[in-house]
Amino acid sequence: MTVIEERITGTVPQATQPRTWQFTDRRTGEQRVFACLPGCTINHSRDFDHPVFSEDIWCWTEAEPLTMPVNENGTPEEYRILGTIIKIEPWSPTIAHRLPFAVVELVDDHFIDGLDPDGLETVINTLAGRLDQMRATHRRLVEVRGEYRERAQA
Repeated sequence: MTVIEERITGTVPQATQPRTWQFTDRRTGEQRVFACLPGCTINHSRDFDHPVFSEDIWCWTEAEPLTMPVNENGTPEEYRILGTIIKIEPWSPTIAHRLPFAVVELVDDHFIDGLDPDGLETVINTLAGRLDQMRATHRRLVEVRGEYRERAQA
């Protein structure tokens, strides 16, 4: 696998045994037990060091970041693109977030949040359609450049 292929594919954390830990609910003073998502990448040590609001507890797993140079102001700068996260907020006021859901980071800190499996599939299919269009543009670019070179050499 080339470096470019490794950057494009990224790696997704493999499922591991979930960590189980306790925290004190700041509102009720009750000790709560929580089991992280398998593969959770968050350091929860601050959550069990002192009382916290239960709705502030969440987990996520994320793929290795992919970056590409984006020229926003005349100088290319590396931006994260197309990051995917599986997240859960077990005591969220948003009921749908109490089950694992997906978050897609389109580009540095711009997210599509709260995706169930069907929603994530819709995003994937939409991006796949855009890739097909980009491939067609690539083919046309190769043709146009060839035609341009022929005219320039004539």
